[in-house]
Amino acid sequence: MRRVLPFCLLALTACSGATPLSEPDAAADVVTADVPAAQVVVSAAIASASLANDCPSPDGGSAGIAESCARRPAVDGGGAADSACGSYCRQTNLQINFTVASIGTPPPFAPALPLTITRVRLLDGATDAELDVLTPREPQRWEGSQYVGWDNTLRGYGETRASYKLTAPNWVRIAGMNTWSTYGRPFRLEVTVSVNGQTLVLRSGELMRAPEVVT
Repeated sequence: MRRVLPFCLLALTACSGATPLSEPDAAADVVTADVPAAQVVVSAAIASASLANDCPSPDGGSAGIAESCARRPAVDGGGAADSACGSYCRQTNLQINFTVASIGTPPPFAPALPLTITRVRLLDGATDAELDVLTPREPQRWEGSQYVGWDNTLRGYGETRASYKLTAPNWVRIAGMNTWSTYGRPFRLEVTVSVNGQTLVLRSGELMRAPEVVT
């Protein structure tokens, strides 16, 4: 689901405080004040997500997990990766598309807009009950043909395709000892993003836990 935020470019311009929203794949409604000056509008939507494990980073710094073998980083922003010693780990992952645009005559430059992922909630796909809170790390953005490190700042107009690794859901706490029951069970992610001090709340479509083996 896409969310939209308007930002004033001029100190004397007033903007509406409302946060409009639209349905997925539909034109986003943007609430703007009746002023002649241009505005910067930021929209965001969850592009994809995977629910699996929490894999060690190449430097061994992932969530306190130690790894004795060097791992080749995945080109998909962390969705899956192979280990040099033969093991396989599928990373829990979140990808968000951010778009910066202008309403009215665009200024000669777009402001740098810092953002923070403040909360990632795992929800029951049927009841919307909160099941866990996941922690994002290692932000990346798509550049050319691969993901590269990113400082969580939107610069310039256009789209930024961002990717985050997430800690894995606590499958034992969610399902007790019957963790196999989590396969085929519907889940959703609710992601709260702070962009330049304003808040967006994004929701994914229905998600399933990824299988443990390559299929």
